[in-house]
Amino acid sequence: MGERTPLLNGGKMIEDLRPPHEIEGNIGSLRTRLDRLLAELDHRRHELTDVRLQARKHPAIFIGAGAVLLLTMGGVSYAIYRSRKRDELPQKVKRVAARRQPPVWEKILAAVGTTIAVSLTKKLIDRSWNRTLQAGRAAPA
Repeated sequence: MGERTPLLNGGKMIEDLRPPHEIEGNIGSLRTRLDRLLAELDHRRHELTDVRLQARKHPAIFIGAGAVLLLTMGGVSYAIYRSRKRDELPQKVKRVAARRQPPVWEKILAAVGTTIAVSLTKKLIDRSWNRTLQAGRAAPA
């Protein structure tokens, strides 16, 4: 006959009339299920942090990120090159260049262009990140 174990259910005491070996069996199956779920979570964590695997699964994202990185490095390199070239200009040209201020429309155009570039880059990164997360969730267990 089953053991009467008092359980709390919504503030009310109830009696569990199941035999102990049945309760132990349920606990064992729940433990096994939990172990499998934890193993799957660990496997997915390893997959998400494996850069080579992600590069194979999502080559377009890595190509896009590489292109953005190259463009950024190219822009910085060009800016450094121009600043050094500016130091080599003759004194008269330096005085003329120092007096000239770009027109307002040129400043506005540069600000708008920079804002658009930053916004597009952010959207591309967000979209790539969301696709990566969705692909990880949709992967068969």
